[in-house]
Amino acid sequence: MKRRDLLVILFCGGLWGLSEALLGGWMFSAKLNLAAPVVLAVIAFAILTVARIHVPLSGSSTAIATLAMLFKFLNSPFFACHLLAIFLLGAAFDLVFSLVRGRARPLAAAAATYLGFALFALTITYVFQYRYWSGARVLLYIGRLGSIAAACNVAMVPLSYWLGHELSNRALAKSALRRWALPVMSVATTAVLALAVIRGIQAAAG
Repeated sequence: MKRRDLLVILFCGGLWGLSEALLGGWMFSAKLNLAAPVVLAVIAFAILTVARIHVPLSGSSTAIATLAMLFKFLNSPFFACHLLAIFLLGAAFDLVFSLVRGRARPLAAAAATYLGFALFALTITYVFQYRYWSGARVLLYIGRLGSIAAACNVAMVPLSYWLGHELSNRALAKSALRRWALPVMSVATTAVLALAVIRGIQAAAG
């Protein structure tokens, strides 16, 4: 993996992580529990789509999701299930878009969204047997929230793909991204991740 690829992964992991920690934290504290998974999934797919343009490698989206999920340690109260949701959403995107290799993006976006929602709901309910999840909640999460998120991502992924290419084709934006945006955001992401990990260790020890 090239240094630039690593910087893009750090950059996009930071963007997704901040959306989860800041916007996601606010939405859950405001009791917007049904809207939050949809909004955050759409933001995540927009970021992952742009990242895929610059780092078209299998595993890159999962790496971005792994970084993003660590930002949830910054939230209080902390919910470990959110880590799993973020990771599986990124892994689902990675799997689907590695298979289609950019073809049929709207259908791939819907498939990846449903897969991410289904993997999380089934895993948290039947593998981890989390007491707050039941069969009815699984159906709500996949059937209702997953369908809304999939419909949004059918539009968002092609739009993000087009915007990402437009930005990458503009010399000024490309130069600015390479010279300061990627390095600065990467350093900031590393610093925030270090803080998040420390908080996670402290929470586990306490």
